[in-house]
Amino acid sequence: MIPTVIIGAGTMGSALYKGLASQGKTERIWLCDQHAEKLTIAPVDRRIDQPARAGKVAECILLAVKPQSFSALMTSVGNAWTDTLVISIMAGITIRTIADVTGASAVVRAMPNLGARVGRSITGWYPSPAVTPGQMEHVEELFSSIGMTVRLTEESQMDGFTAVAGSGPAYVFLLAELLENAAHELGIDEEASARIARDLLGAGSLLLDGKERSAIEWRKAVTSKGGTTEAALRVMREKGLPEIFRDAIAAAAERSRSLSCDDKSH
Repeated sequence: MIPTVIIGAGTMGSALYKGLASQGKTERIWLCDQHAEKLTIAPVDRRIDQPARAGKVAECILLAVKPQSFSALMTSVGNAWTDTLVISIMAGITIRTIADVTGASAVVRAMPNLGARVGRSITGWYPSPAVTPGQMEHVEELFSSIGMTVRLTEESQMDGFTAVAGSGPAYVFLLAELLENAAHELGIDEEASARIARDLLGAGSLLLDGKERSAIEWRKAVTSKGGTTEAALRVMREKGLPEIFRDAIAAAAERSRSLSCDDKSH
């Protein structure tokens, strides 16, 4: 692997490091964070507490910091990364801005999701024209350590991907919350309601993973004519659930686009 420093040991940065460690791929990976307590997941000789030192050991920098921290970070780094592959998982920060601020021409914009914590992330990524085939292989190797990857064909697709996959875990958790609440309102105790919601979503995921049938086919298979499931689904359609869901995803995509536009204006 290309020598890489992950800057930012928060939820996503630490999940990525742990994913690589679980596959024995951290020999040339360093973890960087100004908060020493966040670096304990890495061996002492793989810890960096000052971002300015990252460029001295790395040929690849992976930015796992919050977008609002980017400017302050680069103030301390200067132009040390001009010849470095820079990978960003910062939401709303475009490749053009990252290239302008860092001076790097080889830039990759990526969007993993919370599934990274359990090795089930879905990471969409898009490279600038200067990224070499070898560097692209490195990007794939990094993110495949935490789940599946999708190389996008245009940077503009990042907005839709963020709306569906980046924000997607929240939609699943909302469904679990609604199922749990409904079960409790029907007289089932809280603990059992929570377990029912968890196991329903878990079983659904396993069935889809088996690839025996598509989501539509499984839905039809459990919907008996005139039965309870059909009654519930009819109400969902009549209340406009499909339209609400489409509008919600569209709103998330538009918010992602507006963040990118805000970024371009600075």
